[in-house]
Amino acid sequence: MKTLIRNGFLVTADANDTCGDGCVLVEGGTITYAGPESLAPQVSADRVIDAQGGVVAPGFIDTHTHVPMTMMRGYADDLALMDWLQNHIWPAEARLTEEAVYWGSMLAMCEFAAAGVTCFSDMYNFNEAIARAAHDSGLRALIATAVLDIDGGGDDRLKRAAAFFDAVKGYDRIEAAIGPHAEYTVSPEMFEKVRDLAGKLNARIHVHVSETQSEHEECIARHGKTPIGLLESLGVLELPVMAAHCVWVSDDDMDIMARHHVSVMTCPGSNLKLGSGIPRVSRMLEKGINVSCATDGAASNNNLSMMEEMTLTGLLQKGLNQDPSLIPAKTALRIATINGAEALGMSSMTGSLEAGKKADIVVLGTDGVRWCPRTNLLNHLVYSGSDADVKLTMVGGDIIYEDGHITFGDIEEIKEKASQYAAELFA
Repeated sequence: MKTLIRNGFLVTADANDTCGDGCVLVEGGTITYAGPESLAPQVSADRVIDAQGGVVAPGFIDTHTHVPMTMMRGYADDLALMDWLQNHIWPAEARLTEEAVYWGSMLAMCEFAAAGVTCFSDMYNFNEAIARAAHDSGLRALIATAVLDIDGGGDDRLKRAAAFFDAVKGYDRIEAAIGPHAEYTVSPEMFEKVRDLAGKLNARIHVHVSETQSEHEECIARHGKTPIGLLESLGVLELPVMAAHCVWVSDDDMDIMARHHVSVMTCPGSNLKLGSGIPRVSRMLEKGINVSCATDGAASNNNLSMMEEMTLTGLLQKGLNQDPSLIPAKTALRIATINGAEALGMSSMTGSLEAGKKADIVVLGTDGVRWCPRTNLLNHLVYSGSDADVKLTMVGGDIIYEDGHITFGDIEEIKEKASQYAAELFA
């Protein structure tokens, strides 16, 4: 199958941040050409898609989320993190079933597809149901089994985490990771077990780090170290680590993270809504830390819009530091695409429009008033665009969303099933 996307404005997120009019040729799920139409190879495409002057960009990569929490959207809003978690979310999650997680995940897949998200990284439970939903929808995913041991069930969860690596072997676009939840829910001994398992499986570790000031300070009180300092002392950072939030990390923490090549997944919408604070993303970038952005779960955001997170990531750093030059549009776009691929260990596969990479592509219409005049389409993408502009979402050459319709299921059935299971959680 050969697909040609022509008459577009390419925003590639390649090493040179190349932008300009052009086309993308896809063969067998892989990009074989991305550049000016005048230089494109002459081939007979099975399908030609006219982008009508719209933006053609790499699909967005949501590096930290909990997709089944779409069922908890709008529940327990306007609360601090620990109150929200302990008194509302965890009791609801205790009533989850595998089928509930599947349909909640399918609802998230629909939202991702309509928002131009082609890949996500998740941490949750009932991961086989999440993987099944990702497979059924065609999205790319790195899924981590949540491991915590404050209730004494850590060893059982670790066994499930190990078993999940075998469970995803039959899925082309899905990989497994291990997700020790956070310092306040995982003992040092369990972190060491996670470290050993991750080393044995050559796996990435996905963990919440310094999301709130109290979490950060209470860790220091317990261990005499920050969460990052504790993870370093336990040898966890010797493995590829993906650290979510990092709102309260210190300069010393950042030095440690840079030294160990820790990737940060900043979640500005969730952190603002929960009152957790604003991370110093621009400082992290200055220190050479790979930073991506993410939505977190729909219970604390309350949407899965990576375009919104991309915009917030840039604007917050400008305001926080009173410096409008920080996080220019090209950097914000990289944070939402290729930096995310780097965090997931997938940068050789996805994250930019380049020959040889998988055809994970979003096409956005630019005929709306918010794109007029066509001064600078990259800037418009970051500062003016919205999910409503997404016209087409492609993963590995497969179109999963086009002109307002998902292609992998009945949206009304998915909404009905997700609503039904959500009602049971709060009955």
